[in-house]
Amino acid sequence: MKSLFHITVAGLVAGGVWSAAGVSAQQPPRYILDPVIVTATRTETVSSRIGSAVEVVTGDQLRESGAVTLLEALAAVSGVAVARAGPAAGTGSLFLRGAKGEHLLVLIDGIAVNDPISPGGSFDWNTISVDAIERVEIVKGPQSTLYGSDAIAGVVQIITREPTESAGGHLQLETGSYQTFNATAGISAEFLGSLVAAEVSRRELGGISTASESYGNNEPDSWDMWSGALKLARPVGDDMLEVSLRGSRSRFDLDDFGGPNGDDPNGVGWKSDLTGSASFSLQLNERWQQRILLGFSSIHRWGEDRSDSDHPDEQTDSDYLGLNRSIEWHHTIELGTQRLAAGVSLDRQSGESHYVSESGGFSFSDIIPGSSQTALAIYLQDQFDLGPVVVTAGGRLDSYSDYGSQPTFRLALVAPFSVVRIRASAGTGFRVPSLYQRFSPDYGNGDLEAERSFGHDAGLEAVLFDRGRMSISRFRQDIEEMIDFVTDPVTWLSRFENRSRLRLEGWEADLTLVITGSLGVDASLSILDMEDDPLSPLLRRPNRTAAIGLSYRPSSPWKFGLRARYTGERNDRDWSLPPFPVVQLDPVTITDGEITYSASPFIDLRLRMQNITDESPEWVWGYGSLGRALYLGVSFRK
Repeated sequence: MKSLFHITVAGLVAGGVWSAAGVSAQQPPRYILDPVIVTATRTETVSSRIGSAVEVVTGDQLRESGAVTLLEALAAVSGVAVARAGPAAGTGSLFLRGAKGEHLLVLIDGIAVNDPISPGGSFDWNTISVDAIERVEIVKGPQSTLYGSDAIAGVVQIITREPTESAGGHLQLETGSYQTFNATAGISAEFLGSLVAAEVSRRELGGISTASESYGNNEPDSWDMWSGALKLARPVGDDMLEVSLRGSRSRFDLDDFGGPNGDDPNGVGWKSDLTGSASFSLQLNERWQQRILLGFSSIHRWGEDRSDSDHPDEQTDSDYLGLNRSIEWHHTIELGTQRLAAGVSLDRQSGESHYVSESGGFSFSDIIPGSSQTALAIYLQDQFDLGPVVVTAGGRLDSYSDYGSQPTFRLALVAPFSVVRIRASAGTGFRVPSLYQRFSPDYGNGDLEAERSFGHDAGLEAVLFDRGRMSISRFRQDIEEMIDFVTDPVTWLSRFENRSRLRLEGWEADLTLVITGSLGVDASLSILDMEDDPLSPLLRRPNRTAAIGLSYRPSSPWKFGLRARYTGERNDRDWSLPPFPVVQLDPVTITDGEITYSASPFIDLRLRMQNITDESPEWVWGYGSLGRALYLGVSFRK
């Protein structure tokens, strides 16, 4: 439905006109107009002094959106497109400004969580929920100057829930369509001189095929997950020690593939991940602060598929283990209006994998017994005032034993003009091949070069009478030496190669506005133009996306929310039949809503509705999605 795209455009324009008419602000806004952001500069900086394109989504906004997974919640952010192979079990991907999933660096409390042993080295968004999250910071454009490899398209940092001095707790329970059961419990308290926040959650879903039922697949699949988080903050004199842990374990039924005859009654997979960090902040004097950060992330995926009556001569076993470890020494130095950020870091990726399959009397194996790569980096960034203009300039040098030195730079500026800010940024990025792309005995290529990029963007942002903000941006990014999975049409042998060059450019617009003291609106719009390799076209990238959300909070105990998200046409491949032709996925609009009733200051009841119009989108060709669904939940808090 392109009508939603046009409605969102009209809404963005009308929001600016409505505000320009001079509506008085009698009620305080519900939105943080100038949030403090850490990821963009590695120092605590208000957004009005940041020249990069940034988005901040608070934990409350995530949970009020009605989304269960973070992937669902971030789908409404401008410049973001998402895809998932199936209703729950399949891998979840997030594409920022049209780039590949592996071109986005994902951090949890400062620690990289991209999977180094997955084919592209990307992050699987399918097993992270909105629970125990304080906020999510999204920085768009090349960010390798501060974060090194993988930050070609940008960085997403997930900051876990902070402990508070006041003791409290919460419990949420929800059940509904598709055998859904969601439960979350958490506490925050002071314990032995430390502030502690802990949370645990359980998710269950079932009764629907992973491979799309539109192609005759009707074998029901299920998915369940445990997840938990722990955060501790302990003052040590004038300094601070912080420890963070977050992990999950999930089990999911798998089908053979998407499309016709994709069902498999006994394919099953598991995934467990754990991320931990410890940081010690030292305030040496009023101008100089140091921070030592140590951390790790572990991603373990395994699965099995035994023979059955439909596949009597087929079976598969797989096991993948990836590990990221890092240590960093960061400095922040204040010199009047000048702020220096400098540091040195050591990062190591390691992994191993085991894949064995048998079919029709033939066997295949792809085994990586153990591999690793290490990077030593030094970086420097200067943020200073040049008259009314705030300038941020930085450089970084990463040294790899196998890829030599990788220098990067970034320059950003922001200039205020009354209630309008103009910003611009430019920078370079790089990404070294993943361990799988290098060391897979069947598909790997030891001669791969690092991918490199140059990107720039510019935009303006207007504050709408303390009731919200409106922004518009133009961006372009060029990626060279891009790594593709290439199959020889004659021999049918495949491997990874540096083959293509990619150009991505487009427009983004956002509106956040409190229309009255009880009615608010959020809207986003993205337009993407791609120039890619016709032999290896980018898949599942819509050229148009839009989202609009309304929230109504009268003085009564009722709260109402309604959201719609439009995803335009995008290409994919029909993987069920060689030569795997390019197909087009239809545009779709998904509408969700919720109604909340506060029975007391401590108890809320909520009715949540997903896919109200019962659409049947394919985010990945041949895989299904949830239809219309209703959920009823209750939450308790103290």
